[in-house]
Amino acid sequence: MSGGLGDVPRSPDDPLPKVTPYLLRRAGDMCPRRLALDFAAEVGNRDPVNRARVREAFLDAARTAHTTHPRVADARWPDAPPWLTPEEAAVLDQAVHWYHTLFGARTATLHHHDLTRPSAVAGTDVRIGGWVDLTVLDADGRPELRQLELWGRPAPDDVTADWTVRCAVVRLADWLGAGPVRVSWTDLLHGIRVEQELDGEALVDAARREVDARIAVLTARADEDRPEHGADCGSCAFHKGCAEFPRAMRVGTMKRDTLVPGVVAVTPSAIEAWHRCRRLWRDQYLLQVPPSDDSAPGVHGQQVHDLLRLLHQRGPCDDPARIDDIVAAHGAGPRVHAELTDHARRCPLGARSYGHEITRVRLHSRLPSFVASARIDAAWIHDGLLDVRDYKTGGASTERVADDRRARLQAWVMAPVAEALGLRLRIRYEQLASEIDDDPEEWEPDADDLDAVFGELVAMVDAVRSTDDWTGVADRVVCGYCRYRSICPDSAAPGAPGWPRVDADPDGPEAGDP
Repeated sequence: MSGGLGDVPRSPDDPLPKVTPYLLRRAGDMCPRRLALDFAAEVGNRDPVNRARVREAFLDAARTAHTTHPRVADARWPDAPPWLTPEEAAVLDQAVHWYHTLFGARTATLHHHDLTRPSAVAGTDVRIGGWVDLTVLDADGRPELRQLELWGRPAPDDVTADWTVRCAVVRLADWLGAGPVRVSWTDLLHGIRVEQELDGEALVDAARREVDARIAVLTARADEDRPEHGADCGSCAFHKGCAEFPRAMRVGTMKRDTLVPGVVAVTPSAIEAWHRCRRLWRDQYLLQVPPSDDSAPGVHGQQVHDLLRLLHQRGPCDDPARIDDIVAAHGAGPRVHAELTDHARRCPLGARSYGHEITRVRLHSRLPSFVASARIDAAWIHDGLLDVRDYKTGGASTERVADDRRARLQAWVMAPVAEALGLRLRIRYEQLASEIDDDPEEWEPDADDLDAVFGELVAMVDAVRSTDDWTGVADRVVCGYCRYRSICPDSAAPGAPGWPRVDADPDGPEAGDP
């Protein structure tokens, strides 16, 4: 690991390197510098982990229920803590419902595992972290590990293939022992449980092999001297000292009781959410509350983006036969074919590609600190321009690109790239829907334009830090498309959450069982 741990002698007082399920899952594609510093347990920006608020409230309540009664269905669960927002309390209520439904009838004795911080594991030179949720002994005294999901992550086909389970199993090896054990992964929003009964010794050995193999992948890639600019930069805690951000300073939260991080993350969609409804922004981008309701699906748009990427990877896009082949090979219909053809007439033929579906990040480390990131559909170099394209498959939202807040952020993020290449910057929307004849007026921002965008970003981040009024807009049109409309107390379009619920039958099989 050049430039990383392998070159730095450790004293006995240095903390052991640390891995987490997330780090192991991302070992093959994370920025090598961030990988090295996370693994080395270096201290970066310290920010609150707001998505843990509901989890901590649920686990506190579940442990109390397990302590007071061997069957949690018969226990009185504590009320939601007052520090949760109504939206978070709704998530907690849904989690309690499914825990009651799936586990309530089982007799179990709580085991306090005390694995709240990364812990050393015998036979390794690393600490292993990650959340270990509930550990209990069943009616026959057999160990049972219950890993819980509160954010809608897809369920694994095999519970032992999940990295949160693998890390927890390795850390719990002594407790799990050599006899039969039960391991489950449960989505408490949707009532999905994946569960297996396994031999404890074989389970631990298999998990240990997978973790060791993944650590080898991690250490081979980790390199403090090899930063990679991209999507990881937006959430990285190690901007200071990174060659990609030479002016960065270490920043942390300014108040212990704040939920706002030291460096506020700003994206085009986050800006749009902030100006649409501040409560929406808080739910989605600050608290990371899982959405209770569906929004407009993006399946068609994603398919068009994917096929445009393939089209450009394999050569010029102006060959009708190639468009025919790609559409046929992927089972797309006439609408997609028309949109790819429509793009071909707009594409700057002979231009050099700067990249497709790339993420670029720009950091403002002085107060108010923020990191702006934008995912770019395509960027072309031609005629002295860095020509940034945003593919639009829906309706037109503006007549001038310069008036769209999302495009203004893209311009501010991409301006240093264009300057470094000695090019002018242009932002253009391609309206590919067949019912739209013309694209919005494209935009070539000058220095004054970019200064104005910077002022808008500073004003937004200042407002994020200073506001204590998170009242929703209560507008029926805005709320009608909101992902939290059924659980927001200010919603003008209330209804039942889209999360599934069932009435448990105490005499029938447990819901959620395969």
